[in-house]
Amino acid sequence: FFYMLSDVIYKRACRVTCLFTNALKIQEDIGCAPEKCRVIENGVSYERFCEIPLKEEDGWVDIGAVVRLAPIKDIKTMIYAFYELSSRMEHVRLHILGGVDDEEYAKECYDLVESLGVQDVEFTGRVNVKDYLGKMDFTLLTSISEGQPLTILESYAAHKPVIATDVGNCRELIYGNNDGFGEAGILTHIMNIEEIAHAMVTMSVNEKDRRRMGEAGYRRVNALYRIDQMKEVYREIYKGFSDRQNLSWT
Repeated sequence: FFYMLSDVIYKRACRVTCLFTNALKIQEDIGCAPEKCRVIENGVSYERFCEIPLKEEDGWVDIGAVVRLAPIKDIKTMIYAFYELSSRMEHVRLHILGGVDDEEYAKECYDLVESLGVQDVEFTGRVNVKDYLGKMDFTLLTSISEGQPLTILESYAAHKPVIATDVGNCRELIYGNNDGFGEAGILTHIMNIEEIAHAMVTMSVNEKDRRRMGEAGYRRVNALYRIDQMKEVYREIYKGFSDRQNLSWT
């Protein structure tokens, strides 16, 4: 049914957009004409985050996860991985920054933290991310499905590297697409507790690498993922529509 709908829509559409290159390839494979397809990356308000001061060293490693409490974000794997991290290292903290989408799942997450007896896990609820990112050393995303996560782009704008699962466009955001900026974090497989825990250990113990990757992400988002760039592409598309229809453009 999905493929049937896609086929009808792609044939009628003047333009088909997507967030990243692999999504474009999927659209073409389903049957969309290549000349209709265009990638328009998400953009973030770079200026909102770029001047957040870097964290002052206090002997702790603070990990931020800007996520909704929902099964698709796989918070349980995140908790298990942090439990493994905290069994190997002292002075690490996990801050889960986001509101509750699924009350039952959220309770399961709270209960899991309690049953494991893991310390230094904070559920903040919905917050202004800008107020918290400066206090983090890096951010973490353990989703089982994503598109092009804004939380990664916002982390980069605040000079923070990222550990993320290999879903959606996370691979390209972390490693780039031959853009010359270098790696800006660590990519892991989904639901792999040991691999995610190992990545967290690596990121926690190597302050120099954290800062290097954070700067790579900062340069990448500044060059390629700013909201003004995204708006300009959409403006160009809609102006093209109006010109072809001989309509005025304001």
